[in-house]
Amino acid sequence: MCVVSVSAQNYNYALDEKPVPDPQHSEVDSGPVRIIPLAFDWQNIPEDYSDSVWEIRYDFDLAGQTVILPENVTIRFNGGVLANGTVRGDESVIETKTEDQIFDALDLEGSFTTDYLKPQWFGAAMDGASDDREEFVETLAQAERISAKVLVDRDMFLDLEETGKKSIFLEDNTWIEGANDANIIINNLLSPAFYMALTKNITIKNVTFLYDQKYDATFGWNEITHRQNTIVLTNYLKSNHGLEFESSTALTKSPIAWRSTFYLDAPENVKFENVKFVSKGETADTFIQWAIKLKEEYNPNQKIYNNKGVTRIPKNILLKNVTMDGVIMGVQGVVDKFRSVGLISKRYSDIQDVSGNNVGGSGVGGQYWMHPPHLIYLNGDNSDKYNSRDINIINTIDYGDYVGSNKIRGSHGYCHSLKLVGYINDVNVINYKNYRRDGLWDLENIKNGLFTDIYSESYSDIFDKSYKFNAARFLGKLTHCKFTNITIKDKANTSEIYPWDFTSGDFVTMDNVNIYVQELVVEEDGPFAIFGSNNKIINSSFHIGKHSSKNEHLGVIALDEHTRDNGANNYYDISVYGWRKLVNHVAGNCIKLTYHSQSNPNNNYAKITDVRNNFISEKVNAERKDVWVQTETVSLKNGVEQLIEIKIPNNFTAVRINVKTLGALVTKANVSVVARSSDGDVELSRVSNEIGDVSKSLDLMPFKLNQSIFLKSDIDFKNTGKIYLELDLRRNIKS
Repeated sequence: MCVVSVSAQNYNYALDEKPVPDPQHSEVDSGPVRIIPLAFDWQNIPEDYSDSVWEIRYDFDLAGQTVILPENVTIRFNGGVLANGTVRGDESVIETKTEDQIFDALDLEGSFTTDYLKPQWFGAAMDGASDDREEFVETLAQAERISAKVLVDRDMFLDLEETGKKSIFLEDNTWIEGANDANIIINNLLSPAFYMALTKNITIKNVTFLYDQKYDATFGWNEITHRQNTIVLTNYLKSNHGLEFESSTALTKSPIAWRSTFYLDAPENVKFENVKFVSKGETADTFIQWAIKLKEEYNPNQKIYNNKGVTRIPKNILLKNVTMDGVIMGVQGVVDKFRSVGLISKRYSDIQDVSGNNVGGSGVGGQYWMHPPHLIYLNGDNSDKYNSRDINIINTIDYGDYVGSNKIRGSHGYCHSLKLVGYINDVNVINYKNYRRDGLWDLENIKNGLFTDIYSESYSDIFDKSYKFNAARFLGKLTHCKFTNITIKDKANTSEIYPWDFTSGDFVTMDNVNIYVQELVVEEDGPFAIFGSNNKIINSSFHIGKHSSKNEHLGVIALDEHTRDNGANNYYDISVYGWRKLVNHVAGNCIKLTYHSQSNPNNNYAKITDVRNNFISEKVNAERKDVWVQTETVSLKNGVEQLIEIKIPNNFTAVRINVKTLGALVTKANVSVVARSSDGDVELSRVSNEIGDVSKSLDLMPFKLNQSIFLKSDIDFKNTGKIYLELDLRRNIKS
């Protein structure tokens, strides 16, 4: 384990553990201790004061002077304050025995080996109630000057609610770290709490951002607030990154994104580690509206005229063990190299007031001012040049604890957990668990994607019947994508839409994709279909608790016309559990297989196994073969004929029969199995009079009419005997 010594407050900080006390410095390791007197001449420091500890017991006003410390000085504060000046270190150390203020209007320069600075050293109250914004900004500035980190080890409140005026800009190499489960309490409403604008190498670690604010669900933005924020960002870019704007401003995207906690304006190398975004409130109108915004911006050091210039997007963004609890929009925007490992989402919602009205922010003219929110939403963000790429999302749990009204937006809005849309290259989503009622994901135009070890439970019945959203939606073409070990469950009592959507693409593999519904009442085909070529679905299944759809000729595989006519090298092998029982009109009630046209010259293969009915449909190019094995156990009654449930539908032929006598028949009875239609009887097999079995291959032409099956005897059955029948049927179809 790597341990970083924090001599500034006599602690050792293990990077993955809470701080533990460190032994006090002594003269052996820090040199002699010198108590600095009130009359000390800071401009004429004795030569022998290097390599020693300076103990500050009194308040010193440096009157604007710059103090140049000798080498290897430890400044140990014991009740005193240095104020109104500059201290230039030379391998110097800051140490304090108290939590009191030790600097007042003091700048640090030069080299310090101190790892951390603390806001309370610059006057922050750190009581979770007093506004510590100015002191925190000062701490950040001084830490930047001496390449130190900022340590927040007690609750701290930052008043950031004034539009366009109080946002905090984080500079290169900023490191903010928490300890002792400290909260940074924020209240930003219409402007970002923190900007990372064209900066790099920023780390936020081991801290909770506790949101303490309430929004108005009927107000999203107006031109005044949008312009205020735009001006602030534009002026910062001019002052700090060499941008000149003529008839232009900084790039702007959604005006709602100004509400984010972190506004990542094209930074590079940003890490959030063990960070929590938590709403202090319990109702949806107190939730964080937007946690992290990822946005395109102009490159530094150029002149922008009429909004034309070279741009860049956020790059190399890492979320490690981040928690979002009470967040509406999680992470959204455009990014190059995004990695999320161990993300957890707890409470979520959509915009609304405390009573659950104005869902989505629909209070003004019926329009929604808030985008449909998601835990992760990566796209091109309306960029003319960029799309998100190189995305790795690993070990995610979205617990889906929805807070607020059960109302939804109708045709505009659903809060699927993951949304990757636009044109996205190189995606890995590994071990993603979703319990969000709205659904798992929206995927569009993904190239080179791996989606593996995915589990989702959601409820399709939250949506109006007129607006149906699949739990796993595919909105565009997939290319070279693989989906493995995936379970999708619709927990609704009845499913009017399949939880897994059709898609289009080439070189797509779905392996061990398993879909579950409780009661199926759909009216259309689904859920497995990839429109394209070189696609494979294997080891996959569809599980139906109760099949209640009254529509005939439903398919589990149903490809579009273009794929049926032109698709090549497609291979499907799918099992279906719980399909409706095949009794009457078998041709309409069995699983339709719309896969390959007669005119298609290419090779394709599909197989559907209807487990409940022991019915297998196999299609090799345009040739379909159905194999149906029917079984029945019959206890004989009185009479010389007995109708059984097994039937032979028209166009089927019987190819094999196996008859087992489980209980001996009436002595000397001659019993046979016959198929009967208006054309007469056809004997299929004799039945053994004693316990035993008869197995026989049949060579019959397909029946033109439905055939009922009878057991027929030359004497009365007399309620004696028990027979098991197994009948193998075949049907060949060209389509």
